[in-house]
Amino acid sequence: MSSTTKAKTKKPSRYYTPTTLKILFGQSGNECAEPQCSNPIIASATNKSDAANVADIAHIYALSVDGPRGKAGMTSKELNHHSNLMLLCPTHHTNVDTQYETYPADMLLKWKADHVRKHGDILRAKISDIGYSELETAARALMSDKPDGDEDDHDPSMPMAPANKIKKNNLTQGSSKLLKMGIAMSHEVKAMLRNAAQLDYTFPDRLRDGFQAKYDDFVAEGLTGDDLFDALYVWSGSTNSDPKRALAGLCLLSHLFVLCEVFES
Repeated sequence: MSSTTKAKTKKPSRYYTPTTLKILFGQSGNECAEPQCSNPIIASATNKSDAANVADIAHIYALSVDGPRGKAGMTSKELNHHSNLMLLCPTHHTNVDTQYETYPADMLLKWKADHVRKHGDILRAKISDIGYSELETAARALMSDKPDGDEDDHDPSMPMAPANKIKKNNLTQGSSKLLKMGIAMSHEVKAMLRNAAQLDYTFPDRLRDGFQAKYDDFVAEGLTGDDLFDALYVWSGSTNSDPKRALAGLCLLSHLFVLCEVFES
């Protein structure tokens, strides 16, 4: 067999970036993605044991063309991208890979989309609970990651500006839904920033600069579109164990998406 043939048939290796793992767990709602399963993917701590990760990372299209739901022509990066991965409990991971004829890729893609949508609906129901304290806590946490507006309650450009920016940055439905959810809290974010600036006039600028610095870092890594948004969403706190803290980070990201240089305008 020639070296060229060997190179073509070499099975890609499993490799998940830290951002990929955070996105998967952040979108999971701590549940197996099988529609009828509510098994947690993080087992709660007991009086004798710490919390434990019991999730299996399942490939929708297998790493090998000969594997479960193998698909020719996919690169290693595509195969290990979070869009081709889902979190399942061990039982359902075994089921979908050993009975793969029963669980085709189209079915698993629908499971994943429905699961992410379900988790998004839960977040949407909770977002109205976010208040000043959660927003300020999130903002200060994000600013600590980096070393060292308008006063009107209603901005008439807000309904159109996000749509235009979403389109220009090639963000798909999943990212745009999260952004629009966060933008709905823009009034609360502005009030928090206004109050914080009375005690520290540099606060809003430092928060914006922190997001901008992270944005620049991710762009330098080659991230664009949804991957870029997902990385910022993870950094802003989407995987925080406190749902309010996670949502507060989304509100800040959404507000800055509209009002400053985070993402192309």
